[in-house]
Amino acid sequence: MEIETGRYSGPATTLFFYTREFLVECPKCQHLAVVTTNRSRDTSQDQVSCSHCNHTEKADDRIRYTATVKWACDHCNESLGFTIPNNKEKVEELTVSCPHCGTATTLKPKNESSRLFYKNSGPGDPVFNLPLWFQTDIKGNLFWAFNREHLIEIRNYVTAKLRERQTTTHTTMVEKLPQFIKAAKNREVILKAIEKLMRK
Repeated sequence: MEIETGRYSGPATTLFFYTREFLVECPKCQHLAVVTTNRSRDTSQDQVSCSHCNHTEKADDRIRYTATVKWACDHCNESLGFTIPNNKEKVEELTVSCPHCGTATTLKPKNESSRLFYKNSGPGDPVFNLPLWFQTDIKGNLFWAFNREHLIEIRNYVTAKLRERQTTTHTTMVEKLPQFIKAAKNREVILKAIEKLMRK
């Protein structure tokens, strides 16, 4: 494989720049899917979609609520409490009976939200934790990229022999790459791996 060895002149971007879109493995068919996110606390528009099996899932579909109630019985004054986990909707009101005297009470529970993530021990997206589409082993090191733009920028950096700092205001994405990616001795094997990933 012929390697160009020019000057790197890529953008002074941080890793955050590449986090609006993630190419991942579809949780239903394991083909290529896309996770899109607006990178904010409002996750209502964050979703994963697969053009192969047409699976679509919103991040908010995986939110679960744990309802907790604590109270003192009005009749026998016993301190009571219990938790109802894994509710798809907030529990607005509960009518409960005291286990000691049987007195019924209507309560408003406290709801705490959490999101279910897919089980994945490797690199994944931050919304669903689905396996990244672009990942491979290179000499015992895990190589990955969030999306095609991220992968291409890594390739541009690896290709260049002269790598000058693009800015002095912050540390860029390419400057934070693992040493095995930056090492000149690994240039050819990494570029071959990148080209293979881009053909997936």
